Amino acid sequence: MLAWAAFQLLTALSWAAHLRAVIGNSSIANNWGELLTARELWEIMENGNFQDSPLGFWTPAIGLAALTWALWAGWKLQAGIACLKARFLPWLAAMPIAAALGYLPLWALHASLWNTLAFLSGLGIQFLGWANFFGRPLLYMAFVSALTLQWWLCRLDLARHAPGNTQEWLIHLKDSFLRLWTRPVQWGNIVFFGVVIRAGLAYGVLLLAWEWGGREINRLWAFAFLQAAAAAANAWIIGWTLRVTALYWKRDLEARLEVRRLEASTRRGFMAVKDRE
Repeated sequence: MLAWAAFQLLTALSWAAHLRAVIGNSSIANNWGELLTARELWEIMENGNFQDSPLGFWTPAIGLAALTWALWAGWKLQAGIACLKARFLPWLAAMPIAAALGYLPLWALHASLWNTLAFLSGLGIQFLGWANFFGRPLLYMAFVSALTLQWWLCRLDLARHAPGNTQEWLIHLKDSFLRLWTRPVQWGNIVFFGVVIRAGLAYGVLLLAWEWGGREINRLWAFAFLQAAAAAANAWIIGWTLRVTALYWKRDLEARLEVRRLEASTRRGFMAVKDRE
């Protein structure tokens, strides 16, 4: 939670400092609470000397460090729930494996829902137009979240046992893929509603700050505090999802190992009967 709060707060503050340094003492920089129009925002980015360094040096540096911290802390939490050791190699190796397993099917699902929303919004019904406006960003965030979920399942399996031959690799790929796609309703609900809640918290704070304005330093600090609180709440939701994933993986692994043990025992019994005949 602290890592995600640091990612949200420190990157915002460092970018604000970079923005102030580039713009200087202009009226826009001194009146952030004046509800800037889209044209004013465009003029800031177009004519504010941001072309060479739109974020500055410290914003991406701090963001990358905080994000790495948050991802590794999540891995340690998940590995602990699954009674595994949080090692770096499974954490890293599972990334390309998850992308190979999940990107195409998840993107196909995302594209079909995206096009469906676009079609419905073209019918001229106002409600469907708003559903398309808010639904498309949520769909993209859900796509990233589902791909991340596939990564979590892959790294748990790799942390338990690194495949040593082709057959073991095939079993790992099959199990990791099926753990996500044999529970589409359950995982779909967790991913979608998790995205809705997290996005609602983040954009709710932004909307509130937009309404408040920023003429007083106390309001700015209150906004920063609310941003950190929303990020911490979102981190708690992510942590809850990590726990659920780890517990599901443990139960699924036990079930699959038992099924394979019974299948092997059945084959041995069949071969013994055949030999006696």
